[in-house]
Amino acid sequence: MQVRREIDGLRAAAVMPVVCFHAGLPPFRGGFVGVDVFFVVSGYLITSIILAECEAGSFSLMGFYERRARRILPALFAVMLACVPFSWLWMMPEEYKSFGQSLVATTAFSNNVLLWLTSGYFSLANEFKPLVHTWSLGVEEQFYLVFPVFLLGLLRLPPNWRGCGLMLIGAGSFALSVWLGPRDPIASFFLLPTRLWELLLGACVPVCRTALDPIFRPSAATAQVGSLCGLFLIAYAVLQFDAGTPYPGVYTLVPTLGTLLILLYGTPETYVGHLLAHRWLVGLGLISYSVYLWHQPLFAFARLVSLDEPHPTLMLALVAASVVLGAVSWRFIEQPFRDRRRVVSARLTAAAVITGGALASMGLVLHVNGGFLRSWPEYVIAAGRDLNAAYNDAAFAYKDRPFEDGKHHKVLVLGNSFARDFINAALANGYFSDSALSYSDDVPMCLHSADQIALGLRKRIQQADYVIFGSPTIALSCWRTDFAHLQALGAKSLIVIGTKNFGRNNNAIVRLPAKQRFGYRARVLEEVWLDNKEFAAALPSHIFIDVLALLADENGRVPVFTEDGRFISPDTKHLTRDGALFLGKLLFEQPPLQSLK
Repeated sequence: MQVRREIDGLRAAAVMPVVCFHAGLPPFRGGFVGVDVFFVVSGYLITSIILAECEAGSFSLMGFYERRARRILPALFAVMLACVPFSWLWMMPEEYKSFGQSLVATTAFSNNVLLWLTSGYFSLANEFKPLVHTWSLGVEEQFYLVFPVFLLGLLRLPPNWRGCGLMLIGAGSFALSVWLGPRDPIASFFLLPTRLWELLLGACVPVCRTALDPIFRPSAATAQVGSLCGLFLIAYAVLQFDAGTPYPGVYTLVPTLGTLLILLYGTPETYVGHLLAHRWLVGLGLISYSVYLWHQPLFAFARLVSLDEPHPTLMLALVAASVVLGAVSWRFIEQPFRDRRRVVSARLTAAAVITGGALASMGLVLHVNGGFLRSWPEYVIAAGRDLNAAYNDAAFAYKDRPFEDGKHHKVLVLGNSFARDFINAALANGYFSDSALSYSDDVPMCLHSADQIALGLRKRIQQADYVIFGSPTIALSCWRTDFAHLQALGAKSLIVIGTKNFGRNNNAIVRLPAKQRFGYRARVLEEVWLDNKEFAAALPSHIFIDVLALLADENGRVPVFTEDGRFISPDTKHLTRDGALFLGKLLFEQPPLQSLK
């Protein structure tokens, strides 16, 4: 296979925007697209290697998987092991438990699946997870597991059919990504089926080389224009995309097609190819895998030990540290393990099994023990975690309860644990004393008809004077039709309680002196602000109670402690007993709820 130095430079152009994006540096607000560049490049390189070995008659599946193991596992396991002591020192119980889960999932190359399964209001913020970035390794390794076998089968077809097969599957994956994105953006972001087309886009270049030979022999002017357009598309995505860009989906075509154009036209004779082949970029590209592995743990731990977002100067220093650690890791870990003369296959296998088994076992212990909550006695007491079961029983006592007669109002609360929080906030303050209360967590989202609602619940909806959603559990895209179905059933007053977030708890916050606790206010997570803003704009003010607006000061920060220094939330999302008492007073001062006090 011909060595293309410009591709190493392209790797550098992909990894640094990702690193700077995770560092929170504003110019790189779309730096996450660097992962998509990596996907296309990976598809191209892996396919090129397999085809070259097949032509030479030297390809074997075991040899392929061994090379992938030598390339990926040593540096990955080194980073995971390095994270263990710092996680023990600086993580709160929920974070420590989540870290344990990620140890297991990353070892099994399935952290993307774990993140999909655990995302949502129960999830911890990704910026505080040291191994969150290994989701992309999961996607790639799942691809590597099945693609060689598929490609070998594809090579049995006539040459012109091979590209058609790849394009057909890629088109299906792209269509799935576009369709699933608005419906389940988390699954669309993390899972292989909706990312597969990006890898196949790169794979099409070597597979279709014969059929597309005229494209691979462009005029000098065509090559210059094509490669410049490719670089422009990648740069545009990095600088113009942001967290609000629907992703992945149609917008993903911008960086991926840009990468494709560089693969097709970015030869050393072009300005772009010459730039990417510069020795500094090539050097950075060679260590890009290790740089990618090291950057997120550095950023996550810096955020975990800080009361507020670390200063940009510190984050820039950590960006530089990522490059230095990446170079050291490449020189002393990656290179030796890729040399079969220094590390024979038997030793590699033994080391991988022992280290991977130890990491996975450690992760299971952390998961089973709930992040060793008992090692944080003050947090247990302050957050009231020992009492949470009995605390939630107060709300569960009203689950599916028929309405009592003789009460002034009939109130039906719908939703999940946030709905239980709302009920506890009301009961802690003595509200609903003259109301018949019922609770249900059995309401489908995006109703096609009222018949999707269970018969008993439909009856209570018809009877209720107030139907209250304990959080915006209805998907924003279908709230109008869902509300219409509820009103058609006879629902009278509909109220939606907005989401809540109390920043984050870490050991620095827990150990704040009592005198400083009430004055401390936390930054609400950006993704929570964005979601809440959409709901606040879409729902009428007489329906929606904006909880974050009630809590936040002029700087958009919310309290973490009550006046007497007790935690409002045990996990930054749900309420402690003290938090329920605190928030309930604010909620029931709002016009939609005042009559229920």
